[in-house]
Amino acid sequence: MITIFKLTIKKAVRDPFLIFWSIFFPLVIVISLGLFFKMESYTIHILTAMSCISVLAYSFMTTSFNVLSQRRRGVYNLLKSTPLPLYKYIISLSCAWVIISIISSLFVFFICALFFKIEFSLISVLLFLPAIIISSLIYIFISFFVSSLVKNNETASILYNIILMASMFLSDGYYSLYNAPNIVKILSKINIFQYFLNAFRGAYYLNFNSYFLSLGILAVYLIFALIIAINTFRYADK
Repeated sequence: MITIFKLTIKKAVRDPFLIFWSIFFPLVIVISLGLFFKMESYTIHILTAMSCISVLAYSFMTTSFNVLSQRRRGVYNLLKSTPLPLYKYIISLSCAWVIISIISSLFVFFICALFFKIEFSLISVLLFLPAIIISSLIYIFISFFVSSLVKNNETASILYNIILMASMFLSDGYYSLYNAPNIVKILSKINIFQYFLNAFRGAYYLNFNSYFLSLGILAVYLIFALIIAINTFRYADK
């Protein structure tokens, strides 16, 4: 398990999806919008959003492609002939992916916070961790489910981007939903990303009511995501 964990970490360092979507893209968006609007409140607003998007982009999109690739190459079937149980292999991958999500998200947050001289507390950083871990696991489990629905990278790319964009724009990550259409408000209330964002911002502002409420809802989503992933898992394409 440790070997698989280390190999996954090493592979991620060279992964162009990780570098672009989880690090470069969030950094560019935060710095660009922060310099354009020049309002600390909005800079914090967009910084917390992009720190969460860093997790979403990696834990969902990048891992989905990895899961699809491993299934198509018969990795899961090959595990049947080895002494390593599948669940240990999945746990090793998931742990590595969660750690990578934590590092990429906090890297974006710290770099942009230092760039704009935004103050934050150590308590906030510690509170970020449970939110990132739970949300990462949710998206990793969802990635196993979604990857079982597609058979090629082209279809996968379309589906992943639809889910990614819907998660981002059906939330108040970029803008307020106060005057949004009712359908958007309703969808935002079932949007996993919105609760991740609420927990992250609750941690930053030390709003414990919002933080723990959002964390509790995310925990419920985590259970459902795990159940769905287990019941839809496929060793290979049919």
